[in-house]
Amino acid sequence: MAVVASGALGASVIAAAPAQAAPARQPVGKRAADRIVWVYVWATNVNVRTGGTRACTEYPSTGNCPTIIRKVSKQEIGVYCQKRGQPVSDSGYYSEWWSYTYNGGYQPSGWVSNVYIRGKAHLDGVPDCAF
Repeated sequence: MAVVASGALGASVIAAAPAQAAPARQPVGKRAADRIVWVYVWATNVNVRTGGTRACTEYPSTGNCPTIIRKVSKQEIGVYCQKRGQPVSDSGYYSEWWSYTYNGGYQPSGWVSNVYIRGKAHLDGVPDCAF
């Protein structure tokens, strides 16, 4: 996966993710708790990042969130919210938005670039992070 970073915070380009169906047994939408939204990661080996610092929370990026806590591939994940961060482009898609993942009590929470999540650059139905 190639990551292209830009210093400018221009408008996001809206691009639809590849037309791959999510598994039928796991419909996309709200589930379990109202504050968690389930979204589909269309790519493979996508990094879930953290940094344990205020910089990572304020501006998610590969530099501010250097620790990869897990990888996700072609699966549904729960997210709490999304926030502007480092612009990322891959496979013809672009987004400067990152989603904060739900840990389910089993894994640490972290950030995933929205470029790897099916939907618009700024995901419909996922609130902006208040922190």
